[in-house]
Amino acid sequence: MIKTLIVEDQRMIREMMESYIRSTSGYEVAGTLAGAAKAPGFCTGNDVDLVLMDVCTENGESGFCAAEKIKESHPSIKVIIVTSMLDAGYLDRARKAGADSIWFKDRSKEELMDVVRLTMEGKSVYPDRTPEVRIGDASSYDFTEAELKVLRLLVEGMSYNQMAQALGISMETVKTHVTNMLKKTGYSSKTKLAAMVMSNRLIVNGF
Repeated sequence: MIKTLIVEDQRMIREMMESYIRSTSGYEVAGTLAGAAKAPGFCTGNDVDLVLMDVCTENGESGFCAAEKIKESHPSIKVIIVTSMLDAGYLDRARKAGADSIWFKDRSKEELMDVVRLTMEGKSVYPDRTPEVRIGDASSYDFTEAELKVLRLLVEGMSYNQMAQALGISMETVKTHVTNMLKKTGYSSKTKLAAMVMSNRLIVNGF
């Protein structure tokens, strides 16, 4: 039996994934956690073959950090990042954390279990890009990487000056990126842009 740890803070989604695992021959639920911080310790004290790891978990605990710790101490355990956040940067962050695969929650049970099966066979499953989401008049694919870097900091509530310092660019360049994103989306202010980006799950503050 492939013993699976599920790390997910939303009860309905956690129970849904539990049902997926329990209804699949050869798999069983080893445990469930709402917060990622306890996951490495759980893997040390229990028999775990696979971890389904959410990114944004209880108390702001990062699934990326937990995944990295698990892979460092238990490299044989397979880790699949499971997220509803559509920031393209998550693909790189999942790889850097050592996660074997990534799956987006909006997909079907069949797709999740396909990713699980392939991962347990030793394959790494990563999409070429994240699912598309509409932000006003724009597609998430319409933003450049430079714009997304600014957008991540904008969501954190940084000022133009703070964003410029953090990115090592001029404040005018930051303003240009924000202006271009407002033109693409049709929003009248950067506050509205940040709010809609978060509500559409493209970027989450702190992650």
